[in-house]
Parts: sequence; structure tokens; C-alpha cells
Amino acid sequence: MKSGLTPAFRMLKLTYGTYLKRRYHMKGEGIEKVIPYKGPAIVFGNHTHTLDPFFISALYPYTIRWVAGSYLFKMKGVSFLLRHLVRAIPKIQGRSDLETIRSISAALKKGDIVGLFPEGTRSWDGEMMDITAATAKLVRIFKVPVIFVHIEGGFLNKPRWSDTERKGPVSIKVTEVLTPERIASMSLSEITKVVEDNLTFSTDKWEEQARIPYPSDKGAERIERLFYMCPSCHAISTMESSGNTVRCTKCSYSADLDEYGRIHTTRGEFTKLSEWHEWEKGELSKLIDENDGELFSDHCILFQTPGKKKLEDVSTSFSVSATRNELTFVFPSAVNIRGNVTDKLVIPVSSIESLVINAKQTIEFYSDGKQYRFRVDENRSPLKYQELWLLVRERSIE
Repeated sequence: MKSGLTPAFRMLKLTYGTYLKRRYHMKGEGIEKVIPYKGPAIVFGNHTHTLDPFFISALYPYTIRWVAGSYLFKMKGVSFLLRHLVRAIPKIQGRSDLETIRSISAALKKGDIVGLFPEGTRSWDGEMMDITAATAKLVRIFKVPVIFVHIEGGFLNKPRWSDTERKGPVSIKVTEVLTPERIASMSLSEITKVVEDNLTFSTDKWEEQARIPYPSDKGAERIERLFYMCPSCHAISTMESSGNTVRCTKCSYSADLDEYGRIHTTRGEFTKLSEWHEWEKGELSKLIDENDGELFSDHCILFQTPGKKKLEDVSTSFSVSATRNELTFVFPSAVNIRGNVTDKLVIPVSSIESLVINAKQTIEFYSDGKQYRFRVDENRSPLKYQELWLLVRERSIE
């Protein structure tokens, strides 16, 4: 069975797909390249926006079954759409999931087209995140056509750290189709290079050529979720945003964000979001090496653990602090965590097997095989916890 447009997808394209194309002034380029490949096939895309799967599906001529984060299947309305209309394939983010690989394989054997984002999660600063090493291996294993797609303008339309959209278009560009015949003649290193060359996307480089404005009167609001460290005083969690400006509450350092996604800082040391972000990651790395004590702390608004049927709220007001060795959760009164009544939970960073940031800036992690979720205040950065864990893990591997 080849993957044409199923009745459910046809309905979605005529309704929601049409809405998306109008709302985001969507345009497609190179779509004609995929016409011969009705399925089985794989679609790879860069991940910039929460609506990326729908953006691509709105313009793509055939049905795509998207691999989606398993946490989305726990949301009632979204879960129904994913299971019955999109027929999505669940994936536990940040963890090796052989069941997902089996599901993708089964879908391809049926002649379906499967879509996924090799980054595994959305970009925080508009630049491509690491492509998982397994991507090239999957290309070789499945031996089906691989379509590479760039989503252009998605990040600037609504950055991951933002709660509001800007006005500006989104475009879908098919960059390459890798046929099974080509795949069979290539080494794994050659496949890896093709994947990186055709999937890598830089918002900064694209915008330098496109020069498309994405105006908003709230362009910088919540950017402190990305910028967790002040470039001037090096304080953490002191950045505060309003309108198109972000400033440090400790030393008054400030930066403005323009409609092209560029920043204009007090001292002019950064012009790109990625430059500030790379700088603070480097400084956090130094702190980990030099400081045994507390690196940062936050007030939190949600702590959850799995219950018998769904996630259960343990607390909605508590604090978390981080050192290079531990995450410490302190609750104002005793709470029940997996049958243990306590007012304090200490998680060794070395015990954390995976840590990802899901919807609503929620941090989900597994420690010693057990799942936990917590959410910091909306004007604080969840990203620094993920980057702390990644940096500590790198040191343990070296």
C-alpha cells in the first residue's frame, strides 16, 4: 500500500492545512522533487517551531506519519489527533527507544512515509542542534528514499523560548532526495556527510540573505529562558525581559532584539543569539570545573511523578538548587514521592540517564530508571539545567 493522501489527512489538509498556509503565508520550494516517492520513504527536517510537522504536512503531497514525543500522547486532545488523524509514532525523548525503531520499520514496510527531526528537539537559538549519530545508520538500515527538508522562518516566527508569535512567513524547502540506489553505493561516513550537508540549517545565515522582518512589540519577552547568564556581571538568573529589551536586574546590562532576530547589546560584543548562548555555555563549563558549591537555584511551580494512570502533581511551590554533583529539591512541607514522605529530594547528577525540556518549559528526567518532571518559574531558564547535565555527562565520558 502506497502512502497517498488518507481520508484523515485529506481532511486535515483542506481545513487545518489551508489555515496554516494562509496564517503563515507559507511557500514551498522543490516540492516537485518528491512526487515520484509516494512511499515508503523518510522525511528529515530541521526543528524550529512547535508546528513544524504540520507546516511540512500542509505542503507535502502525501501523508506523513510523524515521530512525536511520547509526552504529547498524554495530552487528551492532542493525543486523539496524533493517534487517529496523524497516526503518529511515539518516541521517548532523550532515551534509546528500540520500540520506536521497530514502529518506524513496520510503517515503512507498509509503504508509509515517516517524518522525523534528527535533532530530537527544537533549536533554542535558531542554529542547528547536534544531529544524532544514529541518523546515518537509520538511512542505511531502512534503505528507502530519504527526503531532506528545511523549514525557513519557523524559528523567527516563534522562538522556542517565546510565548508569542511574530508576524512573518514560513517556507518549506526540499533540499535533496537521497535514493536507495545512492545509499547502497555509499559508505557510512559518506551518508553522514550527506545528512549533515542537507539537514544543517542556520537561521542567522538564512536571514542574512533573506532579510525578512519578523516584527513584534514583545520580541524579547521570555528570552531570559535562553540567556541565563549576564555577560557583564556573570550572574545567573538575573536577566529580565520586557517588550524588545532584556536587562540584568543586578548590574543593568541590557540588550535589544530587532525584527531580524539580531541583538544589540550595551557593549556590542554580541549580535547573534547563538553568540551569547555559546558564550554562556562556555562560562557554565568553567563554573562546573571551578565550583563545588551551588551554581544556581530557582523557585519552581510544578513537580510531578508518574501515578497509576497519569502524572501526579506532588507540589506547585518549592525550590531547586544545582551543583555540579546534585539537584536538590526542597519542599515547604512534607510530600509523598513514590511512597516516601519527605520535604527534600536529592538527585545525583551522575544518576540522571536523560534530561529533556518538553512542552511549557517542563523539565523531564530519568534517574535510576525513575521518571520525574519539574517546571521553574516562567521567567527562569530550564535550559541551564539541561546544559549542566550535558556538560557533566561529557566529563564523565572523557
